[in-house]
Amino acid sequence: MAEYSNAEKLKMQDEELAERLKNLDREELPTANIIVAGITGAGKSTLLNAVFGSELAETGKGRAVTAHMAEYEHEGMPVHIWDTVGLELDVEKTKTSIQAIKNTISEKAKSKDMFDRIHAIWYCINSATHKYQAAESEFIKELYSMGVPFIIVLTQCIEEQEELDDFAAIISNINRDMGMEDIQIVQVCAKEYKIRGLLLPAFGLDDLVDATMLKLPSFIKSGFAAAQRVSKTQKRNQSEEIIYEYVRLAKNGFWDKVPIANIIAANDRVLDMFRKIGKIYNTEISQDAVERIARECRISWESTFDGLITPFAKKYYKKVMGKLKESKQDGFEVAIDDLKKSDRVAVMVAFYGYTYIDAIEEIWHKFTEEQLKDMQIVVDNLIAIINRIIREKH
Repeated sequence: MAEYSNAEKLKMQDEELAERLKNLDREELPTANIIVAGITGAGKSTLLNAVFGSELAETGKGRAVTAHMAEYEHEGMPVHIWDTVGLELDVEKTKTSIQAIKNTISEKAKSKDMFDRIHAIWYCINSATHKYQAAESEFIKELYSMGVPFIIVLTQCIEEQEELDDFAAIISNINRDMGMEDIQIVQVCAKEYKIRGLLLPAFGLDDLVDATMLKLPSFIKSGFAAAQRVSKTQKRNQSEEIIYEYVRLAKNGFWDKVPIANIIAANDRVLDMFRKIGKIYNTEISQDAVERIARECRISWESTFDGLITPFAKKYYKKVMGKLKESKQDGFEVAIDDLKKSDRVAVMVAFYGYTYIDAIEEIWHKFTEEQLKDMQIVVDNLIAIINRIIREKH
């Protein structure tokens, strides 16, 4: 058997990853694999429901895979959760639980498919206990040593901020003394909490999502951004990546430059892009529904013809670029500087991409998780919002 140097092995891994990315169906999102650990009462289920929606816990029902590990997953949601079960600060139980989790990580680490590995670990500590015991720190050290991105989540953070910061500092100091100074600690209150007649709103969930996104491998980020239901910023960032992808394809595509033929190219790119952005916002839109949106929002032969062929193209370009510049001012990282009038399909793709993000974000904030399951309501409102935005830009 041939022996390979570390450099050769890394190169082979990079080549395998590139091939996997190349073969990944463009309608498919990669699944983020996350272990959520913590002793009983740490608030793991509440945290999972808050970040990913109740669908995950209700449907997955924590299917037991071992006596110490349970799985949560839901069809169409690109995240796979492993949850520690019945973990206590008992020496023997802790050792057994550590081994079960390490076995799961090790088994995944052996996979040639990097998409199938564990991509992050959240360790939950109930802040109300104000306890970070030796057994728990040793448990964390065992998991941390496996090299998977690691975040400590302080849950149920309802105390005064000074108390929370003091507890976080104690944990940080202990971790530093144990050689784990780079573990990030995130404070979270996963749901609103009533205390002394006052309502404390949920907070910190977006911080946890942002911290996780920074630690995840780049090829997994789109799946995690789609699965989480907390951070609009992360969904927007990943949706912009999709727009950039389709703008680049349109700028470089042969048929995108050919009159008449570029009408078909523009329509195909816009419809594909809509479906992909919809997935990022937890909105699985069927082919028929996307075609209906295109038809009833004049994202069709007639409007494409106006934008790409007729003498009105100059006016159309000016209108579209105005919309893109507005998006840039609103905080979108709009790549418009290199879009020329000759890049008509690319300009159209960018315009409709940002219009669609505006519309779907409005839907995302307007409706409850339950309402978002009704595609008739979602599509009807998307059409109304997109048409309103287009009218405003005329």
